[in-house]
Amino acid sequence: MRESQVASNARDAGRFGLSGDVRRVRMSLRIRFGRTLWTGLHGLSERWPCRRCRPSLVVWMQGLHDAVNVRLGKRPLRPEAFARFSAGALNGSYHIGCFGCRVARWGSRLVARTSSPTRGPA
Repeated sequence: MRESQVASNARDAGRFGLSGDVRRVRMSLRIRFGRTLWTGLHGLSERWPCRRCRPSLVVWMQGLHDAVNVRLGKRPLRPEAFARFSAGALNGSYHIGCFGCRVARWGSRLVARTSSPTRGPA
């Protein structure tokens, strides 16, 4: 290969990126996976074994979902849950047996790729 050919290939390097069809397929997979993921996470929170924490975990999951939607430029579906989640009002004290609740919230936040909300005034 000659030096002039290498230079021309370098100029045309943008053409070697992903085609529009590949991007559409990747986006549709993300949408499908996202819907399945959120259905599973919401179902998990609604069937949470700790009856004491289940109601707050359901609202927390709704707030987490809305935080991801807002990050993606969408509107929150449950503004009140989103406001409580963003303010850190749903993160707080757990009873002694609720180590699982902490792990579930941490894991869900990790899967959804959101940061920890700031804690509000105590």
